[in-house]
Amino acid sequence: MVRSPLGKHKHEDCPYAEMEWLPPSSPMVERVPIQHKPFCKECGIVKNIGSDRARKLGYFATALGRLKSRIDKEHDRSVYSIAKITEAQVRLIVKRLEAVEGFDDPYSMTFHAQLVLFERAIRSIRPDVPIAVLEEIMARQR
Repeated sequence: MVRSPLGKHKHEDCPYAEMEWLPPSSPMVERVPIQHKPFCKECGIVKNIGSDRARKLGYFATALGRLKSRIDKEHDRSVYSIAKITEAQVRLIVKRLEAVEGFDDPYSMTFHAQLVLFERAIRSIRPDVPIAVLEEIMARQR
């Protein structure tokens, strides 16, 4: 039974003998011109084996916690700075990330795509958060 690629299931790698020889998904990430790549036996999605692998949702929840504490400290230093991030706003951002189909799917998602989605989720709830602060938090997180 072949499931839809968007359906939630636990991916199961194909046997080594069935792997496909494929070009890199991104020449910037994968340096080898052609690689033996596994795919899921259930849905057929080719596994991302480059260095730009997707992270779990907890990685971004941790980054969001660091962002919240950083902005809270800035607010405590100067009341004229950016407003604190509330727990409700944190929950809304996490909900937006959870709503993205396959957000933490290591087969079909890349870390770079996750970063873009993470920034969009934050910007949709808190457009006043400076880009420099977001970049600083993500640089520390790596």
